[in-house]
Amino acid sequence: MSVERPWLAALEALSSALQAVLGALLEAERRFAPFASPLERLRHITTDPAWAWLQPLYGLIADVDHALAVARDLPESEAAAIGAHVRELLTGGGGPAEQQFLEQYRGMLQADPAIAMAHAGALRALQSLPREAQDPGERLHARHQWNERRRFLRMGPRGRGTS
Repeated sequence: MSVERPWLAALEALSSALQAVLGALLEAERRFAPFASPLERLRHITTDPAWAWLQPLYGLIADVDHALAVARDLPESEAAAIGAHVRELLTGGGGPAEQQFLEQYRGMLQADPAIAMAHAGALRALQSLPREAQDPGERLHARHQWNERRRFLRMGPRGRGTS
């Protein structure tokens, strides 16, 4: 990690914390819906509509990991925007697409100590990230830049015009 960009290490720690949240959620769900194999579980998680509520979380984890792997020039303002996105996903205030996640998550958070512990770890990891700009225009710009980076990374090499 670059000494000049300490938020990259904080983002890696945040990704690990979010993976712990996802792991705790999957473990809690596994108790109610055991699968024959890990492959069957993966298929259900990624394609079964009953598991669609998890998509905002694992999509965000994938986006952060991909950004860290590909975009080592990630500016501080985007790291702050990522932190704000994670905070909104886990505690409320996110967009309509994330409401199903939040509703399911809140119930599980209150019912399962392992999920509560993972949630606390994610909130601790968020504290190491830079804060968003106070100026609403700067904040909006950083969030837009993060969303554009996510969209660009999701397109993959073929969608970006390279072979």
